Amino acid sequence: MQTHMGPMVRRHPALATAALWLAVSLSSAHAAPDREAGGALQAADPAHPAAAPVVELPPSPTPPGPHPSSERRAAIELWRQANERVAEFPRGHIDILRWEAAQPAADNGPAGPVAANPLPVAVLVARGLRLRPDLIDQPGLGALDRAQRRAELADVVRGIQGAWLEAVAARARLARAADVLENARTGAELGRRMVVAGNWSRMRHLQELQTETAARQGWLAARLAEQVAIERLARAVGLWQAGDIENLRRQLPADLPAPPDMAPEVPPAGVEASVLSARFDLQSERGRAARLPADDSTAAWQAAHARAVDRALGTGTALQLPRIAEMPVLNDHRSADAVKTRAELLAHAADLRSQAREAWLALQTHHALASLAQQETLARQEALEQEVLQRYNGMFVSTWDLLAAARERLAALDAVTGARLAYWLAEADWRTLLAGGHFEGAQDAPMPGGDAAGPAGGH
Repeated sequence: MQTHMGPMVRRHPALATAALWLAVSLSSAHAAPDREAGGALQAADPAHPAAAPVVELPPSPTPPGPHPSSERRAAIELWRQANERVAEFPRGHIDILRWEAAQPAADNGPAGPVAANPLPVAVLVARGLRLRPDLIDQPGLGALDRAQRRAELADVVRGIQGAWLEAVAARARLARAADVLENARTGAELGRRMVVAGNWSRMRHLQELQTETAARQGWLAARLAEQVAIERLARAVGLWQAGDIENLRRQLPADLPAPPDMAPEVPPAGVEASVLSARFDLQSERGRAARLPADDSTAAWQAAHARAVDRALGTGTALQLPRIAEMPVLNDHRSADAVKTRAELLAHAADLRSQAREAWLALQTHHALASLAQQETLARQEALEQEVLQRYNGMFVSTWDLLAAARERLAALDAVTGARLAYWLAEADWRTLLAGGHFEGAQDAPMPGGDAAGPAGGH
């Protein structure tokens, strides 16, 4: 399992899939084995009490406010007082509303606390591996069986790590959705005051309320995505009690780490060779195929089969099985087995080589995409927001221009999180392949200006 680890593991020990299970001691888990035995019995007992999940809702929408004529004089006076306070805050009305929202009576929606000491993914991997006591080495285990268990072990680690990555990303996106909601509520509340003061039409305020409604919908969707990701992670490590799952949610990091500055280097043995050498089953098939005959009889059987395929496809009728007409060739079972074994070996090797190329290309591409999202898209959006802020302070743009710039920056931050998630999932896929595990397909890269596509392989 240590083959081909290289500098990536040393730089990112918490995110190197193939090395995690080697570095983690199973004794580092939270619960002792005897407690886990009792816990398993309780988890399977329908009578054991469990709280039903609670759906959290975002704050109530900003009220449309009274008709301007009803409180016009009082509203104009409040608006004048608010403008006098603008000089006390660098961003005017936005900071005033934020200060008001920070008072004890405010309710800005649950963004959720961030853990001071996030739970390492290695602890979760150790806990998840205790659910698989069958994945052990033992005397008398054949080389092929041992390789198969190693591959399955790599798959289990990949599953836990992937669930952790997706849960962290969902947690970060929920916090960002809360920021977007606060932004939209600020615009709606300012709009309400403008309507009360008689400076805005109802139509203009309704547009701001639509923005707030969309932000509330986005928050609900982000909340559901976070809960789903947490539940997947809980299933992967065997957590079932509501308190433990909530603690798991609170102990997640605030966001995913940035990828390394430099793209991963090509393994010394090469991309395809590194993956092929990690598959003991393939090498076993190769050794068996090398011992099979490659004489005139096998060549004749292969040629007869090729002719049968051509005839079956050239009939122009419904698809039918190829049929070998030469009975002596058809009855040569030794040659048939040799051709079949070599065909299976070719298909297996071609499939693994393709997986290696696809996984490596995805790793390189997602590293580039994550770097672009961080160093260019986000950096430029932050610079644009600063430019808008300067123009706002010079009274060249409105408060709503500043709010829009902030929303665009938050969208860029969300794109950074998505790009980081795609990179670390691709890195986990590559490490799993190097460990002899299975590859379910790379994630598609997002098109410019579009949303990130989901994993093609269903991670």
